[in-house]
Amino acid sequence: MTKTLGFIGVGTVSTAVVHALCSRPGPSQEIVLSPRSTERSQHLADHYAQCTRVDSNQAVVDASDIVILSVLPQQAESVLAELTFRPEQIFVSFIGGAPPSEWVNSVGPITQICTAIPLPAIELHRGPMLVCPPIPEVMDAFTGLGDVVPWHDESTLRVFSVTTAIMSTYYEAANTVIDWSMSQGIDETTAATFVRSLLAGLAAVGQATEVSQRGQLPEEHETPGGLNARVRRGMTDAGAFGDLSRVLEDVYLNAVLR
Repeated sequence: MTKTLGFIGVGTVSTAVVHALCSRPGPSQEIVLSPRSTERSQHLADHYAQCTRVDSNQAVVDASDIVILSVLPQQAESVLAELTFRPEQIFVSFIGGAPPSEWVNSVGPITQICTAIPLPAIELHRGPMLVCPPIPEVMDAFTGLGDVVPWHDESTLRVFSVTTAIMSTYYEAANTVIDWSMSQGIDETTAATFVRSLLAGLAAVGQATEVSQRGQLPEEHETPGGLNARVRRGMTDAGAFGDLSRVLEDVYLNAVLR
């Protein structure tokens, strides 16, 4: 039986997930949306027949089998304090920095609780969505959105949250290559099309490669003394990859993720 999904908070990530849910093939899934953000929730309800916008967060809970919390971390406790849940419901938090056990007292009598970490690319049915613990009904609900990754150990959720911190760095690196191409006389549209396609192709090869073989990919994409080898050696000699590891470690140890 298809579960009805209810979203408390309709921000950027929730909107991306709803677009993905509504555009995947197969039977439609009923989706209930909270009234905020007003513009986003109303647009989704107007655009998709399977989406219904209700007038309160409690109305979302009342109509849903799986309740999804997607609000700012500092808003979560006050939002949940006003809600009454049913024991047979499932609770999903999109707040990646909070382990599932953190919500036990806030969503009782619900006992099935998990954290999901979707990224904006999920709207295009691309990228990962971590689900911890991998409750079967939640895994089924999100199937087809991207790479739904099951995980059981909530104590290591922080690692996954930190890895998502490379998104803006990726785009900065891509834009650096595009800008350099433009400085050599290539127009912006052509430079961007070429570089973006190059990166998409590399990502596709990476995903198609066995995990055990990933370490061979750099050398497989260069020839001794060739262009790729010179760039990689230059970045390595400059300490770029070591710096990346050190920055990630600093974020892991010191950053507030909520």
